[in-house]
This record gives sequence, C-alpha cells and structure tokens, in this order.
Amino acid sequence: MSARTKLVLMMVLFALPTLASFAAFFLFPPTKTSNYGELISPVINLPQLSLNVADGADALPGSGSQGLRGKWLIVTRDSGQCGSECEQKLFAMRQSRLIIGREMDRVARVVLVEDDAAPTAELIKRYQGTVWVSAKSLPWLAKFPVPPQDASNGRAFFYAVDPLGNIFMRYGADADTKLIAKDLRQVLKASQIG
Repeated sequence: MSARTKLVLMMVLFALPTLASFAAFFLFPPTKTSNYGELISPVINLPQLSLNVADGADALPGSGSQGLRGKWLIVTRDSGQCGSECEQKLFAMRQSRLIIGREMDRVARVVLVEDDAAPTAELIKRYQGTVWVSAKSLPWLAKFPVPPQDASNGRAFFYAVDPLGNIFMRYGADADTKLIAKDLRQVLKASQIG
C-alpha cells in the first residue's frame, strides 16, 4: 500500500465514529425532557365536584363551590392524623410553593383526607394555608394513579394538577423541593390560566 492510501484509510477510520454519532443524533433524536417529576401520560381528569373543605378556606376562598378549579394544585392523600411521612410531604409541598415566589398565589396545597380523622389544630396551624378536604367518599381518590409496586396506596406521593383538573405529574414524598419548584415555574410561565 502506498503512503497516500494509508493516510486516506486512517482519516476514514478516525472520521467514522464522528459520522456515526451525527447520524445517530439526527436519525434517532434524543427525547427532550427537562421535568423533575414523573409525567402522567395521558393526563387524568378529575371530575368537578362540590367539596367539603375542612380547613383552608382562607387560602382558597370559595373552594367548596368551585371545586378547586382555576388554581394549580399540589395534592396529596393521607389520613387526617397525618404521621411523619405525611408531614414530610406537607413540608415539601409548602416549601415548593414558597420557592416559586411571586407566582405562588396561583398554586394551592391540598390534602385529601381519606378517613374520618380530623387534622389537629396544631397541624393546621403549622401548615397554614393548606386546604384540607374531607375525601373519604370522593371519586377523586380512585383517579390518582398509583404505581403497581407502591404499598402505601398512593400516600407516598403528591401530585400536580392543572387549573382544568388534569393530574399531570407525580412526585415522591422525599422529592427535592427546589426541583419541584422549577417544574412548577416552567408550567406557570408557559400557561396563562390559573
């Protein structure tokens, strides 16, 4: 082989990986997601209901008659007794909303109480502004998607719901509040509703 042929062959060998990477990028483009939470696809619509709001009317005036429509919601389900895992979720929900800053008035925090236990006055005061909804007989409880491996029946999560009542994202109880707030900021910026 001549020196020129060797040189051309070496150039082709070194160029092949680069050409293959460009071909892979343009023929099989990567999916672009920048969200932290787990997307619920397709979204699940919550039926519009008249709700029995146990507390939080100051945070969301008229919420019983409006069915919580018109606000972005961070929703969790749990017992009214609210143990340590429940309080961890309430803390993450509160902090995520506070981090949003000036847009936080567009977001409400909601706890769907699954049993007959009422939250204590101390708990309500500690997480002031949270809307406590008596949900034992609400069809909403069956609508929240629960992963098959979850033994908590959905209590280990909280969900983002848009102003039209669509559940679109799920977070674990130990989720990073700054990244949740980043997700919420993105949807609030992109949407003019709520």
